[in-house]
Amino acid sequence: MKKFGRLLLTILLTVSFASSYAQEDVATWDRAVSLYKQTQYREAITEFKRVLDDSPNHADSWRYIGLSYFQLKEYEQALAPLGKALELRQAEGRSSAEVLLALGRCHLQLNKPDQSLPYLENLVKQQPDSAVNFYLLGFAYANLKRTNEAVKALQTSLKLDPKDADTWYYLGVLQYRAGNLDGAIEALRGGATAAPDNLEMLKLLSETLVRRGLAEADSTRANTFYDEAIKVAVKLKSQRDDAASTELLGRTYLAAKKYTSAELTLSRALTLTKEPSATLYFNLGFAHAQNKSWTRAADMLLQANRLNPADVNTLNYLGFVYENLRKYPQALSTYNQAYEASGRNNAEIKEAIDRVTPMVKPQ
Repeated sequence: MKKFGRLLLTILLTVSFASSYAQEDVATWDRAVSLYKQTQYREAITEFKRVLDDSPNHADSWRYIGLSYFQLKEYEQALAPLGKALELRQAEGRSSAEVLLALGRCHLQLNKPDQSLPYLENLVKQQPDSAVNFYLLGFAYANLKRTNEAVKALQTSLKLDPKDADTWYYLGVLQYRAGNLDGAIEALRGGATAAPDNLEMLKLLSETLVRRGLAEADSTRANTFYDEAIKVAVKLKSQRDDAASTELLGRTYLAAKKYTSAELTLSRALTLTKEPSATLYFNLGFAHAQNKSWTRAADMLLQANRLNPADVNTLNYLGFVYENLRKYPQALSTYNQAYEASGRNNAEIKEAIDRVTPMVKPQ
């Protein structure tokens, strides 16, 4: 997750050593903090440990040691000193939000979201106005398949920071995977508003709108989703005019039954694609067929079948194209292949076989 990798721990670098400590300890502390600020984390760890030799309950030295290990991406090593810092700070009645954040993030980095939860849940109570904290909590819930709680946490994060495109995107992905297409669309629209040039946002929004249109029984509402999907896909293509964006736009036209636009756009996608997929060939073949370009349709569907043999839909539609070309022997043979691939239980294909069989002259 891009956002997760960008988050920085908020640390206080102004903590001073108590005047009751020896001057030598103060000098060691100052040197250790200076090394930390200069990102010399291993050297800083050594110096903070020297402080602890004389002051074993100095909470901030434990804290900095844990943060140093975190910055070195040695998350397992960071846990013990951070835990010690938390224990000491709580005993002193001091704020522990920063340490809770560090512990929560360490466990997330170690792929232990269940162990991150106590820290993150406590953290949002201490800092209820921090969008980042709710984002991390939502991330943990999501990885534990606690989708409803994840959505709630991410929505809270967005109320605090509505311009955070990464959180909008993650919420959209989460809703999409959960099958909540309306929720995904709402989130991705918010993300597209926050970051109009985010290509991944535009791509997923267009695809989700198409999927929502396909699921809509009301044709008028379905067309509304398709029209928006086309606008989003056109915008994506204007920003990234490559094979993938062109193919997405073509598929969007196809779903909207704008077959001429689909045929032209998918044909261009084919010229731009170094290694066309079976799906691209099938969609272009389907578009050609809808425009009654039967020979071109057959060529594309044959390529799709070559790349993905024994696919029921490809064979069935290729049989239909052969039938319209009046190539009845090829149509019958292809329908029979489709019927076998379906497990011999597809009534539509069986009907096509019965329809074409009388048209095939005996050899």
